[in-house]
This record gives sequence, structure tokens and C-alpha cells, in this order.
Amino acid sequence: MHNIGMQARVIIPLEEFPEEGLFVEGEADGALFGIDNTGAQSIGPLVYRLEAQLYETELVLRGDISAAFRLRCDRCLREFDYTVELEGIAISCDVKGKAVADVTEELREEVLLELPGYPKCEISGLECEINDTICDFRLDKDPHSGVNSATPSGNSVWDALDDFPHK
Repeated sequence: MHNIGMQARVIIPLEEFPEEGLFVEGEADGALFGIDNTGAQSIGPLVYRLEAQLYETELVLRGDISAAFRLRCDRCLREFDYTVELEGIAISCDVKGKAVADVTEELREEVLLELPGYPKCEISGLECEINDTICDFRLDKDPHSGVNSATPSGNSVWDALDDFPHK
């Protein structure tokens, strides 16, 4: 086992690499994500527990990674904490001619791809304040809302499309 501890980068030594593989765990500074804006910011380290195996010029990593973020709900603008947890990831890196493998960018990319594009309070288990005051925007709501598309005259709002000429 190789405990790397808190580092700025995730570096795996390749010289004298054990034939049976190497277990690496540690934390890397959350600044590596390069995001710190009003919609999302890193609030903790990248935590990793990885098994590394070297096959000639290819390093294969398998394991678990996680990182905590503070996101802003796209509806109510409230900030909430959210942790990306990835279990059983698999990453392959070409390490031909290298003495060490810097896998920081690969791990960073795995986490950032899991961040929601449009964060909502519900992903963190919170109830969005907008749901109660404006409309019901829950992610798990019934797809059949029972909304009638008729206008006050009783005609459908789509009836006007019937007046367009057909070719």
C-alpha cells in the first residue's frame, strides 16, 4: 500500500513497480478542479483509493474517487453541498518512457463529467424553496400533470395550427 497523503497532483511512481500491482490512496487539493465561481466551487479534496497495475507501457487504475462541491440551484439560487462519488472507475494511461505517471487530469475529468449541468436542490436531498412558492418542479413528479390545454373559449391552444395551409 502506498499512502500518498494530501498533494497538489496525483503522481504514481513507475520505477521498480511491483509485479502484483500497487494500491494508492490519498487526497489531492481541490484546487486542481479549477472551478471557483458563483455556480460551483470545490470545497474539499479529491479523495482516491486506487489499485494500479502496470502492463508494459500502460498503467491501469481501478477504484473509487470522490470530491465535495458547493453548487447553486438553478431554480432558487440557494447554495447546497454535493459530493461526487464514483465507485469502480477504470482509467488507462500510456506511460511509455516515463518514470512517474501524473494521473491528476484523468481523475479530474472523471469527477467534472459527473457534476450536474443544471444543479437542483433535490440532488442533495433538499426541497427546493421554489417548489412551494411558484410551481411543482420536483424531479420525481408525476409526468401526468392533468393540465388542460384548452383556452377559456374551450378551444385547444393548438387549434390555430390547423389553419395553416398543408402542402
